[in-house]
Amino acid sequence: MHKSTTAFLASPHIPPENEVYLFVSKITSKNSRNNLIKTLQAVQNRYGYLPEAGLKAISQFMNIPLSRVYGVATFYHQFKLDPPGKFVIRVCMGTACHAKGNMNNYEFLRLLLGLGSNKHTTEDGVFSLESARCFGCCSLAPVIMIMSSDGFYKRLYGHVTSMLLKKIINEYRVKVLKEVTVHVGHAKRNSVR
Repeated sequence: MHKSTTAFLASPHIPPENEVYLFVSKITSKNSRNNLIKTLQAVQNRYGYLPEAGLKAISQFMNIPLSRVYGVATFYHQFKLDPPGKFVIRVCMGTACHAKGNMNNYEFLRLLLGLGSNKHTTEDGVFSLESARCFGCCSLAPVIMIMSSDGFYKRLYGHVTSMLLKKIINEYRVKVLKEVTVHVGHAKRNSVR
């Protein structure tokens, strides 16, 4: 399967600027300067990240310099400026998981997925990788969670090792390739009609 075909399905959704501006205009007012963080959270909750158009719209509608909006968005770890992958891999860094080697698992995943130190989403848009706080299941340490970027799908994996991580990643890649095959096959059938 060609990389472009995989990217076709897995590429992150970038919302149209006018949609973002409309959404931001509904949740802001020029008098709500104290609610910048709450506004950034609302935009991220809606789109899964902070699109550039969202930052510009917040600046415009809240009458706050874009540099300040960007400064707040980059200061807090909770905010993401890049669209998430189809699946977000969250690696627990709680005490038990850290003690059982999840930092090594995080580094293994980063290398396996071809991510640089400042890059969190794979080129094909299938995976995003992030560290997370304790999931509250320390008896299963070390633990990872894989969730869909829309939040509808979540699965927890316990006692993970590099071998298990490799197997899990391959299973998700196969799943995405099957979706692409079905999607491309459906598109071809529709174009023949």
